[in-house]
Amino acid sequence: MENCVRYASVFEAIPQHIRTVLENFVRIVHHDHIRIKSRSWYLFFKFVKAVRQHVGDVAEQVIGAISDLLPIKAPAPDDDKDEDMSSDEQDNSEAALFSKQLYLFQAVGYLSSSPSIPAEKQALYVRTIMGDLFADMEQHLPLAESGNVQALNQIDHLVLALGTVAQGFSEGMPAAPSSAGSGRRQTPEKVVADEFARAAEAILVALSQFNTSLNIRTACRSAFSRLLGILGGNMLPQLPQWIDGLLSASSGKDEMAFFLRILHQVVFEFKGEIYDVLDQLFTPLQQRLFMALNEPIMGTDDQVQLGELRREYISFILAILSNNLEGTLVSDRNQACFEQVIACVMELARSFESSTSSSKVAFGILTRMATIWGGPDVGGTGAAPSPAIPQFDQFMVDRFHALCWEVISDPSFRLGDAQSRQILTEIGTLEATIWAKTGELMMHNLRMSNSEGARALLLALQEGPTKARIVAFFSTNKNLTAARPNNRANKQ
Repeated sequence: MENCVRYASVFEAIPQHIRTVLENFVRIVHHDHIRIKSRSWYLFFKFVKAVRQHVGDVAEQVIGAISDLLPIKAPAPDDDKDEDMSSDEQDNSEAALFSKQLYLFQAVGYLSSSPSIPAEKQALYVRTIMGDLFADMEQHLPLAESGNVQALNQIDHLVLALGTVAQGFSEGMPAAPSSAGSGRRQTPEKVVADEFARAAEAILVALSQFNTSLNIRTACRSAFSRLLGILGGNMLPQLPQWIDGLLSASSGKDEMAFFLRILHQVVFEFKGEIYDVLDQLFTPLQQRLFMALNEPIMGTDDQVQLGELRREYISFILAILSNNLEGTLVSDRNQACFEQVIACVMELARSFESSTSSSKVAFGILTRMATIWGGPDVGGTGAAPSPAIPQFDQFMVDRFHALCWEVISDPSFRLGDAQSRQILTEIGTLEATIWAKTGELMMHNLRMSNSEGARALLLALQEGPTKARIVAFFSTNKNLTAARPNNRANKQ
């Protein structure tokens, strides 16, 4: 098996021998020796993955031949906890076997998605395997509700198995013609997609009932990302239910960060298609995230998880702004939390000491907001600002402009540091954008300022007010050092 997997490319030239190899693989995956059997499950999956284009004519036979290996048996709560077990015994445990068993489910997904199999047959193979998983889940739901821990573990395993079948099917499908190099796959025929839609509904039932369980949430999050590859935009109407279940009151910062990463992917993939759904879910999502971002830090782990959540949060906001979904942030439904979003991004911009990357991205987000809602460029023309949002011009000067000088004037902001210079460039770009959108309003603010830095910037602008000159003023370390604001004056 090892040799066949290693040299699987040979079978592209001699596909007529794949059947013989698979017959032997099916025999070995039933081996009596547990170590050989469990290792062979992984090798079986690897071989099927490699030759999936040529297995359509034997897929039904192979799936039927390994079906007796697919029933799942989750360990009882006290199983596999003996610290004195040898490595051999640990490999034989129910938990260790299940991690290998998942390779069989993934292989089933690959076998079912072979392009030479008609859609009706693909649906039949998927229905046969997942139907048994549905029946098992239905049997264990009442037991889990009554507090049976083994039943809860069984549901966790069943959700993972459903997601793994979806993963194999999605990865086994050919790439979409218009997505060369993007990795995006074709979507299956409706008859097949309907089977996976049933899986999504079954998983949502489990998630809604047991979302206080970390294991269930983790399994469902994994299944969600895998089903997304098959169902695509058809999952968007269910997105509020997924968020409600996956971001429960007991969800940790690491879970939220991971789910934001998935949402980032969803925004990138579906763009305009997700507008209405994102508009509906943004406020409850923001409220849960804001609570987590403002929780007290209890130790090093909390600090690390908070940093990761912050990075994923601003990446998510940037994805919204970069994919023409900014209207969701200021819609009638979400306008109440827009100030909260601004405050959170500004706070992250101030976090240059703990995370220069987060600070840099946060300043970039503020620049993007100024560009989107600041209206037409009026800097240097003498015209009055005309922002897309009423009074946003004054807001930019009062908040964004003030933030730039607050960070620069902070004694802990090291002007000579390489990473700080990257933040300076972002600050310069933001200041240039504010000037372009507000013109004389920002110039008046600079004239009224009591700082050396503001006066130096005014002198630079007198030579010819341009966005490029403002960016250069902040990006050139030597000029900015001389123009550094007087901290005492600023505080006064």
